[in-house]
Amino acid sequence: MGLSRKEKIWLSLPIGLLGILLIPLFIAATLNSIKHSDVAQKRAVFSPLVDLVLDAQAERTEDGRVVISGTTNLPDGLKLWVAVEEGHLPLGAPKEIAGDESVYVNDGKITTKPLWLAVPNNLFTKKGWPAGVEVDFRNRPFPARPYKVHFTSYFNGAWQTQDVLAVLGGGGGKNLKGTILKPTDPDVSDSDKVVDYYQTLTFPELSPETKAISIVRGAVMTLPDSGRSTGDVQAVVDLYMNSPGLKVAKGWGAKSTGASEFEVSFDFINGQLGEQQALWSADTKTGKVKYINSNAKEFSWAPSY
Repeated sequence: MGLSRKEKIWLSLPIGLLGILLIPLFIAATLNSIKHSDVAQKRAVFSPLVDLVLDAQAERTEDGRVVISGTTNLPDGLKLWVAVEEGHLPLGAPKEIAGDESVYVNDGKITTKPLWLAVPNNLFTKKGWPAGVEVDFRNRPFPARPYKVHFTSYFNGAWQTQDVLAVLGGGGGKNLKGTILKPTDPDVSDSDKVVDYYQTLTFPELSPETKAISIVRGAVMTLPDSGRSTGDVQAVVDLYMNSPGLKVAKGWGAKSTGASEFEVSFDFINGQLGEQQALWSADTKTGKVKYINSNAKEFSWAPSY
């Protein structure tokens, strides 16, 4: 089979010239590929044509709180309620043991505030404490194990801004799809939809430093010149931090000083004196706590109210 005149001309060109002629075609093809790739990436962030997804994980802060974060293709600015649930209320509804009611999607990501496990206070009296000091419950680190986490969001004006609702295609979310969504009325085909999604997350182990901080925060101290404190160290710290001129700086930290011994610190701002530190020692094996400096001694005792 013979070559056409056009094919003979292309084959007769020198290699270098042929390459020069092909470069514009290569650049055009590359730019077109990048353009389509950018469009695909933008559409992957949010599109009513694709399934909505959410994937989360749990991490620890230095003082033991849990932060739940994740990625999603829900639109930026959308508000979610993230709740850790365990057990049930008397009428059968799931019982929330911790949560954040105002979590917003930002650049395809979500992050809760750091969460404590609130447990009933059976250690000291709850009466007489000044307003602003929470003593009905004690904040403790979550034990390391799996927890059921509930993600909720409604597509209405009470929950979302008008801009978010516009991106969603209007209120109700009727045309949205994905396994993270549930119909509000399963009996009809045109029901509104909500984000109603559960994911089981394993909360990480506590570090030795975190355990030391927790021991100090929960210690009810006895001072030789004042007797037993009315509250635990955290209650006394909260009492002081509600005083004029005092506020939390870095907060809690710990460093190892031995096999099971730690120096636990609390950094705070003391008015015009600036940043100061309270220091305790804690033994994670025996549970023994001692104050080291005068600030820690002050933060270890409160009178009866």
